[in-house]
Amino acid sequence: MFSGGFDSSAILGSALEAGLDVVPVWIDNGFNRVTEKDIRQQAANMGCYNLEIIRMQPHQNVLKNPVDRCYHCKGQIIHPVISRKDAPVFDGTNASDSTNYRPGVKALRKGGVKSPLAELQITKEQARELAITLGADPVIANMEGCLATRFNYKVEITTEKLNILREIEQYILKTTGDHHLRCRLDDEDHLRIECRSQAAFLKLIEPEFREKIVKTGKQIATFVTLDLEGARKNAFDKKLGL
Repeated sequence: MFSGGFDSSAILGSALEAGLDVVPVWIDNGFNRVTEKDIRQQAANMGCYNLEIIRMQPHQNVLKNPVDRCYHCKGQIIHPVISRKDAPVFDGTNASDSTNYRPGVKALRKGGVKSPLAELQITKEQARELAITLGADPVIANMEGCLATRFNYKVEITTEKLNILREIEQYILKTTGDHHLRCRLDDEDHLRIECRSQAAFLKLIEPEFREKIVKTGKQIATFVTLDLEGARKNAFDKKLGL
């Protein structure tokens, strides 16, 4: 299960280094921040040219965005791979992930997917170092991310909203280089931008740049806001008490 990020790149690079017959599979369900071109390039960076791409539409129980959205989503995207039953399936879940709310991990375990990084207690930072050592491009790896996590729970996920959030993130990211940037939809009225770098904060207060962001954001929300706390782990999970 190859996403192009540091974790799955560490798995792919290690498998190739060990001389294993491995096939990276990328699932394109419309939630990705990376593009097909990015994914193909990252696989090639690792020395792998047999990338397989599977495209699918998310199920309605995913788009309705319940608190266990990731369980349903992960179950859907692993199904076409685990159903082959001809080889073990690996993903990049790492040891650091076990400290967060991860309903998707439950689906992985139910489907028999193995997570070598987690099993070997390799943290996210260690996986990052390993991936870069094995050839991963950090620029592409930093682009990896699921845009479904930008939606507060129970806010319905639609193609229009996804495209707007992706457009805003790409515009700010390409201008400022802030890969920690997150553009979140708190509810039907509030679109909130989280960023980390000083360059991003400063750019977002420039009148012309800000006007373009606001105009784009108002296509799906009444208010377009800047979060002064900055980029951080998904705060939507905190209200779940997890």
